[in-house]
Amino acid sequence: MATPDDLTLTRRDGYAILTLDRGAKRNALTFAMRRGFAERLAAVAADDALACAVVTGAAPDFCAGMDVSRFGGDAANRREIVESSTIMFAALAKFPKPLVAAVEGRALGGGLALLLACDIRIAARSAELAMPEVKFGAAGGFAVLRAAVGDGTARLLALTGRALAAEEALRVGLLAEVVADGRALARAEAVAAELAVLPRRGLLLQTEIVRATAGATLEASLAYEQEVFRRVVLGAAEDSRRGAPAGGL
Repeated sequence: MATPDDLTLTRRDGYAILTLDRGAKRNALTFAMRRGFAERLAAVAADDALACAVVTGAAPDFCAGMDVSRFGGDAANRREIVESSTIMFAALAKFPKPLVAAVEGRALGGGLALLLACDIRIAARSAELAMPEVKFGAAGGFAVLRAAVGDGTARLLALTGRALAAEEALRVGLLAEVVADGRALARAEAVAAELAVLPRRGLLLQTEIVRATAGATLEASLAYEQEVFRRVVLGAAEDSRRGAPAGGL
């Protein structure tokens, strides 16, 4: 498990803040941080007092991606590279509550993939985003880019490794908001507080729809929304027959 110096979980009224706390190393993700991130997500998911989580990084950057100093090595080390990454991103994919990202500085490679796993992405004006794997003889990140910005822009970013300034990232849809430098976390916390007072059932259902239909066709998205609506209506009817409260949609 990651040490408190690498990764911190702070509870606020109705939401949590997950901070990559390895600023001197640009918050590059170690094996322990990736596994610890998954463990902390599970803790937030299980805590009914928490409606959502904010993901951020200690200054000066959001996350520079995987810690490349840990790459290579013997067979056991190479397996851990793959396994710890798989564990972290699987935990992000199944996390049932909204994730709000607060970005100062750079989000690169695996750090950008982490950012794109968040539902609402807020960055400071001087932030930079890139998937630079191709520049280092590696590959990856295209799938999450395509889901976020569409095929054409994703191809450009993945094949060139080009960095985007925050305003351009906002224009192509990688970000939801751009704020003044030093204000990303405060703005993300304000959004998290807004989510925390919503009826929890509706928030979870809407999050489910957002995640499940990302990148899907309009037809498939509408079909999924209809299935959720059917589940809500029929579930409410069943609750009514049992005399139980139907929940707060």
